[in-house]
Amino acid sequence: MKKIKLVGLFVGIVLISIGQGFCQNTLQFTGVNATPEKAIQLHWASNTNEVYEIDYADSLIDTNTRSITWNKLCDDYPSQGTNTFWLDTGNYMLSPAIPHPKDSPMRFYRIVLTGTNTGSNPTVTITSPTNGASVTGNLTVTVSASSDQVLANVKLYVDGQEMPPSDDNSNFVINTCEWWNGTHTLFAVAKSLSHFEGIPNDTSITYGHTVSSYVNVTFNNLISEVAFSQPYFEPALGQTQEVTATFAANCDWTLQIQDLNNNTVRNVSGSGNSMTFDWDGTGDGETNIPDGVYTYFISAQTNGEFSQVVVGGSGGNSDNPLSPPFASSSFASLDSSELWAIPKDSSGCAVPLAIYPPGFDTNDLTIFEATPSEMQALKSSFSGAKSYVAIDGSSRMSADNASSAYAGPSGQSTSAPMRPPDTKGKGTIGTFLVGYLTYPTFLYGYFNTPPIPTGWYPLSPRWVALDGRTQSEAQNAEQWGSVFENADIAKGFITTMQNGQWKGSANPYITAANVTGGFFNQANVGLLAVHGSYGTTAETDGVKHSYLRFFDWKSQSSSYCRLDDCSFGGSGTNGLKWMAILACNALNNTPYNSMYYYGCLPINNDLHLLLSASTVETAAPTLGTLWAQKMLGVGTNAPETVEQAWFDAGSQAYIPETNHITITFRVAGWPDAFTDHLSDTASSPGTGNSLDITKQDHTVFSNP
Repeated sequence: MKKIKLVGLFVGIVLISIGQGFCQNTLQFTGVNATPEKAIQLHWASNTNEVYEIDYADSLIDTNTRSITWNKLCDDYPSQGTNTFWLDTGNYMLSPAIPHPKDSPMRFYRIVLTGTNTGSNPTVTITSPTNGASVTGNLTVTVSASSDQVLANVKLYVDGQEMPPSDDNSNFVINTCEWWNGTHTLFAVAKSLSHFEGIPNDTSITYGHTVSSYVNVTFNNLISEVAFSQPYFEPALGQTQEVTATFAANCDWTLQIQDLNNNTVRNVSGSGNSMTFDWDGTGDGETNIPDGVYTYFISAQTNGEFSQVVVGGSGGNSDNPLSPPFASSSFASLDSSELWAIPKDSSGCAVPLAIYPPGFDTNDLTIFEATPSEMQALKSSFSGAKSYVAIDGSSRMSADNASSAYAGPSGQSTSAPMRPPDTKGKGTIGTFLVGYLTYPTFLYGYFNTPPIPTGWYPLSPRWVALDGRTQSEAQNAEQWGSVFENADIAKGFITTMQNGQWKGSANPYITAANVTGGFFNQANVGLLAVHGSYGTTAETDGVKHSYLRFFDWKSQSSSYCRLDDCSFGGSGTNGLKWMAILACNALNNTPYNSMYYYGCLPINNDLHLLLSASTVETAAPTLGTLWAQKMLGVGTNAPETVEQAWFDAGSQAYIPETNHITITFRVAGWPDAFTDHLSDTASSPGTGNSLDITKQDHTVFSNP
């Protein structure tokens, strides 16, 4: 038997920061706390106009490298003044995924100063709700932002967690029932640019970031902490969907599971302070339900019965009622300490140890010390909402950080999910993969790429002339800057495709070896966002190539690969059919015609279309969202063809651009594929004759 004292929330983490001596405030951590959901909130001393990267490590020493292996959690995150905070909830859009802190045994953090504002800052304000408001159910957070430059993006954060993007950069809808009851902090972030990023040798971009004032609001719901074990549900794979919720009072509740057409496929009901339903994928009447994205509609009505606090258990439906966590006892002496016991697996309630008979095996119990008055206070202070303490390393309930007492209507209904998931999801209709780089450099600096050899060394020409320049121009080394908006392009595409029932993720550290090794061929749709340049002189093979530029953010070193060395196209309905490359001049006329002539365009018989640009292009933040929306037919419009969606997305995404450039998108592929929709994964338009490949162009922006 192990005797322990009821203790406060413990988080085992070490904090590390990296700062510069010229800072007004030394960059250092000032605090850390865990939310009731075990997300980790970091606080650090900061300075106005600074921009940061947040990194994490799973251990202090990597046994292979004998050093700390840092991985990026977040970048391009602006200062909130002299004190800044951010919330780590993991990131399941990435591949490999970054797990939620609750699923990691240990996590270490560092903050890195990566830039400072160099241009005029935008303005941003949350106009609704107002500070101090009490809110319930679905909440529209209205943000007002403006800039005298290009307004690149507007983001909303709840307690430091970034929310899904808004369609109009103004109205963000969240479901407050997906959080715990109590005070939450809202703020918005706006970023402005003198023009979009991405053009080679462009060193004139200025940046501005602004964070709105905090808006503290109280989430006050009868139904709270709605959560799911699978954002996308595939019972065919043997998955079980665990749907959970907490009620602020003892309630009679119903759960309706609905498909994408709002048809209810399963009904469940029960009563208690909380709900846990393990759905095996069958519908009413034990019918088999297909894999898919489902909505979970929960209704609750208070029933006047005693409100109990739930610790663990698998109940929540009428066939498996929940047990009270703290059994009734005669609190004769409210100030004398007493031992209490609770099953280690949280399958039962906390009861006085004295009720167990002498000689009872207590190995499966956790024993803790508390006075009956402490237990009574804990019991009466709770309204069914969760908070956590550490009891011998396990998660249990306590009055610490308890949710606010519920004060609201006796009934409520809510439909979820809307909040970003904290578990890895799967899709059903099709698959996609995204690879991108943001090229972060210190203080928005630039990195130089070495010249590309022709292979004629020591003869002339020794170096490839790039991007229409002459052979002798500085040996054709080029300067490249950060493209943080590539992350927004990727995030918008991923979120929209996942909402449309597609499975996929992103690799934010994509390498030349990935794209030449067939990384994208395991998905139906690929999107690559990197720097690019084209050769105006040939290599020894006689081909004038396009080049994709890669960057290792840890070593600050660059690499490249030829476009025609890339492996694009996978066989079968699960293989790669459509590949989009957002890179300058990837399909420029000079290399395109040369690769076509030599039969080395990276379009095999399995790839339907290659979508890119024949000119320079820039990183329009909404491009990924718009391309996905138009292919899926989000809204009232019918789904567009893959080609038309690419052209239309570019025309809309570049409306805010101020660069004096012309951007022409190009789509190349097999003739029968230009009418492809996303549903055409089973078609085989390739003829096997590379001379049959054709192209279509569309100018999406022109400001010469």
